[in-house]
Amino acid sequence: MLEVKELRKAFNENQVLDSLSFRVKPGEIFSLLGPNGAGKTTTIRILMNILRADEGEILYNGEPRSKVSQRKFGYLPEERGLYQRATVLALLTYFGTLNNMSRHRAEIEAIRFLDRMGLVEYTEKMVNELSKGMQQKIQFIASTLHAPEILILDEPFAGLDPVNQIVLREIIRQYQEEGKIIILSTHQMDEVEKLSDHICLINQGRVILDGKMEEIKKQYREDAYYIEAEDDLGFLHEMEDIEILEEKNKSCKIAIKNMNGDFKKIISKLFSRATVKKFYMVEPNLHDIFIKLIQKDNSQASK
Repeated sequence: MLEVKELRKAFNENQVLDSLSFRVKPGEIFSLLGPNGAGKTTTIRILMNILRADEGEILYNGEPRSKVSQRKFGYLPEERGLYQRATVLALLTYFGTLNNMSRHRAEIEAIRFLDRMGLVEYTEKMVNELSKGMQQKIQFIASTLHAPEILILDEPFAGLDPVNQIVLREIIRQYQEEGKIIILSTHQMDEVEKLSDHICLINQGRVILDGKMEEIKKQYREDAYYIEAEDDLGFLHEMEDIEILEEKNKSCKIAIKNMNGDFKKIISKLFSRATVKKFYMVEPNLHDIFIKLIQKDNSQASK
């Protein structure tokens, strides 16, 4: 268990973190989200012992962060930190030895990772000869080569094509199955929805939403339904029990005005008027939830 308790951090007069707290369980993919300037990077740097908090503490399995070996952590920063004039294999081997791996083991693990990520033929290439996407994969391998227990990934999908995004997701899922702690920070809400079990949304250094993905989506569900038909759906305007939220020629997003009424009767009437191709409850979009909560919090803070 990784516990962040009441972290506070200020730079001059700017309070970047304000009593920030959250917990991450083993085998859980935890997404730390927030707009630019929310305090995500500062939090990550404190987790990695790059910065020190003014107040608060971090515990790993009940032990203070200061007593936990740095080798238990793997960190993929948003900014690349690769030696551009080193060869790929030499670079990865060097990073492995920095984390107490023998040179031989580091080379073996590096080649295994490179093969899995489709880069094994680039072992003797200089890093500066690689594309941005390839360099991102090399950076990921460097952060995980030593098999850390806690993996912190800041914008891990940046620069990756769809195929390599799938490969990276599979590797992250494997780490999850191994019971590792995984902290993901990204602005790509679609990736968060695909991967995360738990999200923590912060704004202005404070937690404004913290919970399981499934529970959050249920909490912000708007009881809206999508209907698509072979016929025109203009007749929906005549149905008093239905509110049209969005409308196209042969598809609509609707809400039932009185959910305590006879739902089956309303739906049966709808189906009797059109040949329905699709009908389902609309799941809330994490991107929309994110925007809504951040705007609300900013509005309240400005009052």
